[in-house]
Amino acid sequence: MDQAEERALVRGLIKMDDGAWTVFCSEYSMPLLTYVRLQFACSRELAEEIVQMAFVRCVKSIRSFNASEGRLFPWLKAVARNEAHTLLSTYPARPEVASDGSCEAVESLDEAVLPDEVLARRETQLLVHEALLALPSRNRKALILKYLENCRVAEIARALGQSEKAIESLLSRSRCAFKAMFLKKVDRDRVSESEHFDGI
Repeated sequence: MDQAEERALVRGLIKMDDGAWTVFCSEYSMPLLTYVRLQFACSRELAEEIVQMAFVRCVKSIRSFNASEGRLFPWLKAVARNEAHTLLSTYPARPEVASDGSCEAVESLDEAVLPDEVLARRETQLLVHEALLALPSRNRKALILKYLENCRVAEIARALGQSEKAIESLLSRSRCAFKAMFLKKVDRDRVSESEHFDGI
């Protein structure tokens, strides 16, 4: 979704247009769920609760969104973080904490071994998230369904309204695109760290 489309969507959201809210939920629910699970290392059930809380908060506060200050998804992530902190603070210990599956997700997308120092870093989960978000919506949804939701090809085909053969092709292209995007972001991160230390 480009900025013009996003601004049109926001106008519809402010008007409380049902169609706009349907598009909003369809476009952002899966990326936000992925972000919450990676950011807070929580179970799917808890992440879904946080996402639901975030969407409810968005309905109440959408008029506070200012398109001139940034894009819609970063604002939505900030809302989700606030809701997550509120919810998680009610637990004496985080329930059903899931292990960080980002490394496994990366490795399962491609048999090529990534550098150990990359896989060992906690920041890897956020790089995975950034790489996923940089992909076109259809590619992103296919990968999330396959590798994070563990859906079979037939299930993905039904969800996306395509044949199983088309989904296999889509997954193949999406894996290549994700791998390239992920490694690009890793290289960017390394350069950023190098420049930081050079400046010290």
